[in-house]
Formats: sequence, structure tokens, C-alpha cells
Amino acid sequence: MTGQPARRDDVPGHQRLVFWLGTLALVSCPVVAFLIPALWRGNVVVTVAYLVSVVLSAAFLTVAVAQVPAARRRPWLALVLMMGLSVVGETWFAVLDLRSVQAWPSPADPVYLGAYAALAYGVLALDRQRNHRPAFGALLEAGIVAGSVALLALVYLIFPLVTDGSQSPAARLVGTLYPLVDVLLVFLVARMLIGPRQQPAAIRWLVLAMIVTVTADTVQNIIVLTTDTSGFPHWMDLLWLLFYALLGCAARSASISGETSAELVVQNGLTITRLVVLGLAAVLPSVVQVVLAANGHPQDGAYLGAGSLVLLVMVVARIWDLLQQVRRQSTELARMARTDPLTGVANRRSWDFELARAMATASATGSVLLVALLDLDFFKKYNDAHGHQAGDDLLKEAARAWSLGVGPGGRIARWGGEEFAVTLHCTEVATGLGVLDSLRGLVPFGQTCSIGVARWDGLEEAEALLRAADEALYEAKRSGRDRLVLASDLDSEVPDPKQGVA
Repeated sequence: MTGQPARRDDVPGHQRLVFWLGTLALVSCPVVAFLIPALWRGNVVVTVAYLVSVVLSAAFLTVAVAQVPAARRRPWLALVLMMGLSVVGETWFAVLDLRSVQAWPSPADPVYLGAYAALAYGVLALDRQRNHRPAFGALLEAGIVAGSVALLALVYLIFPLVTDGSQSPAARLVGTLYPLVDVLLVFLVARMLIGPRQQPAAIRWLVLAMIVTVTADTVQNIIVLTTDTSGFPHWMDLLWLLFYALLGCAARSASISGETSAELVVQNGLTITRLVVLGLAAVLPSVVQVVLAANGHPQDGAYLGAGSLVLLVMVVARIWDLLQQVRRQSTELARMARTDPLTGVANRRSWDFELARAMATASATGSVLLVALLDLDFFKKYNDAHGHQAGDDLLKEAARAWSLGVGPGGRIARWGGEEFAVTLHCTEVATGLGVLDSLRGLVPFGQTCSIGVARWDGLEEAEALLRAADEALYEAKRSGRDRLVLASDLDSEVPDPKQGVA
């Protein structure tokens, strides 16, 4: 019966499975991090509980990804691979820990790095799925944020490790790769946050998961640098487990919504929030440099200073990109203000400017200036008989043909409705009239037009010139249409244009 809520028995089995796996995975995070270590001091119980939670998160993600539509599933399969590698790595690390093996790097580290690579590939594929052509400015902004983090990682993590002669080559390599992976994740987070205005739920979960894992890595590095110990507090387990569970939440959101593949509005402007973030990212190395100097540790100032210059160049490049964007938008807005949106020729608003410029050119060069008004014959009947779309097509095709027909010495504008205005420079009146009369043969779809022409005498005002062309157009329509009439050929008494002609 419609309007009744679905009973539990009506929910498909796979949806119930995803729900319970997700619930167990999320609930197990604080349990493993806080409750189990408080009740059981044994390392085996805590380790097994941690692995069970990781496996639950992997199952949660896998079942959820299976429900993602096939057309959008490929990036999520990379995350399934990431979770599979993570389960292998966590299991391997747990076995080594239970055996009290303190190897660095351990056999689990290449597996962890492979999991990070799969995560990065999946996130990049998702971002490309949402935004096929990322804007240069958005990429530059993400690069500024990631560059600031990369500079600090190079100075305080990578350089000291690379120059540490007490470490083995393998330890130096693995120790270098972890911070680089974190920098890549920071770039991806910034890229996805800076992109669309409205983030899909799946992307929000995914970004939150990456923030959690980068936070965990950062805390781990701080502990290593400040305490010189390989042990970590149990609350750190909460971050790792939460990361795994949040990935499952992202896949679950993608399985019930098509948002991740939808066309989203992209915000290319620089909002206050983004400006503050970019400003903080750009000045962060300099702030660290000042703090170190104040505490008597200025030895890393050269690296931080050089990196700050690079970030400054990137910020200037972003500002330049914004200026170019504003210029392009201004040019486009100006063009749209001068252009008829249907036909693409000049509109009534820009006609006064075109006519004034044509009169100035004729006065300066001594050329003959003809002004013509063209009217499509029986346009209303054509429009009523064939429909408004056919009428629009007639206007567009006529405007295109006439624009080509007047040649380089002419300009055409839409005067209003089915009427168009033309200015034409020529050396002789007869030559110009020949060009204008040829426009009658260019009307598409078997239709015709009437043309009224006036010659500028070099003195009269634009309003009087147009009035003369309009009177000539009236005479062309009154005389049977599909013809051209020159204003100077009219009798001194012209019939009233308001009477008798539609």
C-alpha cells in the first residue's frame, strides 16, 4: 500500500548487510581504541580486536561498492583494492608486533604504500569522473596548499632522514615515501574541497576519511620527532579505524546516489574562505621560520625562505589567472550586451554606435554611406504556419546570409522582430544598391524580403536618415513587397506608414 513505511522484511538483504557491517565497523572504532585496552591489558586481545575491526570495514566497503552502478564503479574498485592491501598489511604488522619484531622498514610497509597508491588512484579517478577538465586555477590553489605542506615535510622529515647516515637505504626510501604520500593526499583533499560548490555526500565522506588518515600520519610523525619512540598511544587506533570505516560510508553513499557522476557547478572565483586558506598556506613556512629564529634555531631558514618564494610565485600566478578570467568574462559580457542572442548579429542597443561610427567614417573618407532597413515578408504568417522554432531558424539563417552578403564594407543589426538594419560603405550609389538588392536573393526557405534604402547626405542627423529608410521600406511593402526602394526616388508626398501595411 502506498504511503506505508517499508517493513524490515521488505528491505533487500544486501542493504541490511551493508547497514549492519557499517554499524559494526563504526562502533568498533572507539571500542578497540578505548574500551578493550582499558579492560584487557593483553596485547593479543587488543591486536585481534583491531584486526577484526579492519576486516569489518573492508567487508563494509566491498559490499557497498558492489551496489555502485557499473558505469561509476571503477574508481571504487581501486578503494576495494586499497582495503584488501590494508588488511594484508595490518595482519602482517600485527604478526610482527606479537612476535616482538621491531624491524624498520617492516615487510608490511611496501603493502601499506601500495594501499596508499590505490587510494590516490581511486580518488583521482573519482575527481576526473566528476570534473573532466579541472580548471587551472583550482589546480593551482590545491598546489599552493600542498606545496606549503610539502615544504615543511621536506625540511623536517625528508631532508633529515635522507642525510641520516645511521639509517639503511631501505629505511631512508620508505621513510621518504610516507611523507610524500601524505603530501599527495593533502593535494587531493584541497583539490576536491576547492572544486564544486555542492559536494556529493560520497565525496564529503571520502574527503573526511583522507583528512583523518593525514591527521594520523602527522601525529605519528610528531610523536617520532619529539619522543624518539616507536610506540603509539591506543587512541591512535581510533584514527586508523575511523579512516577505514569512513571509506565504507563514502561507498555506501555512492551506492544509493548518482551524485558523484553528476555535472556540478564549479566555483572559479576566490571566496573569502578560500582566500584565507591560501593566505595561511602561503605564509605558513615563513611563520615557522620566524618562530624557529625566535627560539634560536634559524638553521633551516634558507630552505623555508626559498620555498616561501616559490609559494609566493604560485599565489601571484593564481591572482594573474583570476585577472585573466575577469577580463575574459568582461569581454564576453560586453559582447553579449552588443549582440542579439538569437541571430548573433548586433542588437538594437549597439546599432546607434554602429551608425555613428559609419557616419564618421564616411565623413572622413568621403565614401558613400547607405542605410537600409530589411523586413521579412509575411513573417507572422510563416511563424504561425510552421511554428516558432521554424520562425527562429528563418531569422538566424537570414541574418547569417545577409552578414556574409554585405561584405566587409557593411554592418548588420537586428532592428526588432523580423526587421534588420544595414550600413554599407561604397564608392558609387549604384554599386551599393546592387549589393543591397542581392540580399533579397539570400533569404532562405523560399521566403522574400522588402528593403528600404536611404543615402546619407553628410549633414542630416541619424534619426532623419533612419526615418527616410523607414519610409522607403514602407513604400517597398506597399508596392507589392520583395523589392528595394531608394528614399530619394519617392515622391514628395509619402503615404502614412501607419496605414494599410503590416
